Amino acid sequence: MLFKKQPQIGREAMFKSKPVHNDQLEWEKNDDGEVVVTLTRGDSWKVRTLSKIFWIPEKKSLLLDEIGAEVWDMCDGRTTVEAMIKRLSKSHQLNLKEAEISLLAYLKKLGQKGLLGFAVAKKDLPGSLRRKKASGKAWGQ
Repeated sequence: MLFKKQPQIGREAMFKSKPVHNDQLEWEKNDDGEVVVTLTRGDSWKVRTLSKIFWIPEKKSLLLDEIGAEVWDMCDGRTTVEAMIKRLSKSHQLNLKEAEISLLAYLKKLGQKGLLGFAVAKKDLPGSLRRKKASGKAWGQ
């Protein structure tokens, strides 16, 4: 099938997952407590061809505000999503549901942009993914 739907991990597995930065990104924290992530343009033949037709910058910066920087700091590969929710709930006076919804949406966006990956224990993966080798889609431990 051309557009085979990727298996999704369950809610329980997502809460136990440990977000981790893409190690190919450059990032730094500025004096205001914000994080600046620098994205470098790819070097595939498609990108080289398009860059001859359209102007595509070599580098692009993404600025994460204070709360985004706080989340970014917690994405160390050791802190679970569940612990992040509790920490954000406590530090920003949110109930757990508010913190969960906001954090999961933010992590999803960072994941879709390729800034984060999620380390998931093999036992928490759906059966079809458990048999596969680790990839960018699901990192088994």
